[in-house]
Amino acid sequence: MKAYTQAIKRTLKRTPTIYLLSFLVIFFLVSVVIIHAYEKEKIPDLSYFDAFRIVLVFFFGEYGDTPKTSVGQVLSIMLFLLGILVVASIIGKIASIFVNMKLEVKMPRETEQHIVMCNWNSSADRIIKEIHSPLASPETEIIVISESDINEQQLRLSPEYEKVYFIKSDPTLHEVLKSARAQFAKSVIILADRHCSDPDAKTALIALAITKLERDLPQKPHIIAEVMNHRKIHHLIDAGVDEWICATDYALGIISQSALFGKLSEVYQQLLTYSRETNEIYLVEGERYPPDFIGKSFDEISSILNTHRNPQNPVILLGIKRDDQIILNPRANEFDRLKQHDALIVMSFDPPDLIALIAT
Repeated sequence: MKAYTQAIKRTLKRTPTIYLLSFLVIFFLVSVVIIHAYEKEKIPDLSYFDAFRIVLVFFFGEYGDTPKTSVGQVLSIMLFLLGILVVASIIGKIASIFVNMKLEVKMPRETEQHIVMCNWNSSADRIIKEIHSPLASPETEIIVISESDINEQQLRLSPEYEKVYFIKSDPTLHEVLKSARAQFAKSVIILADRHCSDPDAKTALIALAITKLERDLPQKPHIIAEVMNHRKIHHLIDAGVDEWICATDYALGIISQSALFGKLSEVYQQLLTYSRETNEIYLVEGERYPPDFIGKSFDEISSILNTHRNPQNPVILLGIKRDDQIILNPRANEFDRLKQHDALIVMSFDPPDLIALIAT
């Protein structure tokens, strides 16, 4: 008997909707039979169809013919209460379907030059909000691939998530990365999976998978990885990671510098936060600065920017990016003249328009 009861419980747990529907149908039919049996004593010409109509009306919460017998009256009350519960649950289910349809955001099919974020941790929300800041790149589409449970509905209350799409799956799988069009992305951010026993190993697998996808393409996405153990950085570079961030190393460096020179942490905080009140670092590519900058020295470019200084958005030249090399505040032996395809590293409040600035 105990085994039979447990079997019923397991079956009900697997298919509760079917059994609930079966119970309602049986209860409905039994009610029709009871109403017909008892009410026929008071109403001799009562048919099964009339009994069915009485039960149906009460079940859907309407006031119909009042039963003449006490059994019929009690049963009508039970039908009325049960009907309210059933109808309310159906309406709630339909409403939830419409809400989910409204909240569902479908990923665009042919997206390119987007950002793919692999894994989800406590840093992900801040990164997305920084990227989609009005001063950064609010129109850039971001696709998040993660096995973690993410409260997407709650996140979408923030306007920064309007162009964010979620794929709940394993980012190490080639077909999953392909569905996110990772090979056509502008950048891929691989966050450390802190639930994994070896987060850096998983990061390397993701980087290798992306590298395989873009093998035959003319341009590969820029892969940035969060590293937990800096001793594994070379393994990640071999796997295809272009840039790595070790939060622990950065934090320790800021702490040590702040210990020697007070308030330096606030400098880093301002430079790393997009807002109207703080300066940010911008990379100005060749097509976004005047062509006559080519061939000029660092001092000459700095002098031009200072001469045409915009009081509302002043621009300070910090360095040069040449190929994969970053040259900050270059010494005489490090940088001579600006070459074609060099990029300027500048600091300003808003994204600078150097062509318009110099033209004024």
